[in-house]
Amino acid sequence: MSRAPALTSVLGQGYAAGLTLVGGLEEGVQINDLELEDCRIEGGVMERSQWRRCTFDRVTFSGVNLSMGRVVDTRFADCVIRDSKAQAFSWVGLRASGLADQAISFEGCRLDYGSFMGIDGRGLRFTGCSLVDADFAEADLREVEFIDCDLSGARFAEADLRGALFRDVRGIGLDVREARTHGMRVDPATAIDLVTALGIEIVTGPTPD
Repeated sequence: MSRAPALTSVLGQGYAAGLTLVGGLEEGVQINDLELEDCRIEGGVMERSQWRRCTFDRVTFSGVNLSMGRVVDTRFADCVIRDSKAQAFSWVGLRASGLADQAISFEGCRLDYGSFMGIDGRGLRFTGCSLVDADFAEADLREVEFIDCDLSGARFAEADLRGALFRDVRGIGLDVREARTHGMRVDPATAIDLVTALGIEIVTGPTPD
């Protein structure tokens, strides 16, 4: 069986479709104007990489390390990032395609200390992810789903969380007074965490006289 081509082999062409590519980039490299469609990128360390004006359409990233990198004016449509690490990554330059159901589904990823500040993240999905100390301030997170995620220290100041779903999450300290939360959906355990974050004590049993 022939070995899958390396991601680096398509950088000069600027476009690839329907390929499985082996990840791995020189630390700190800048990728400009790359377009990938219906591709899969498997494994590889790509720390501190910068992606500028790139387009990813139905691309799956599996087992990659993108930590300390960033995207700038880069578009995602119906992409999956699975079992990967992108700690201290800046997603501020993420652009979503208006025709896609969602930009990215993150599955089993380490996204701690990431910056999602001010992004249009409508419809993003996080499943089984660690988002410790991630910053979602002023982000548009309408209809976003957080399922089985660690949100310890995550910040949502001035975020739009209308219609967002929080289920089986841990460590959430969201102050609902600091975000737009109408229609936000939570499970009972998360509801208790949100009430506790407001300094409200939940009592059970008979009410004392």
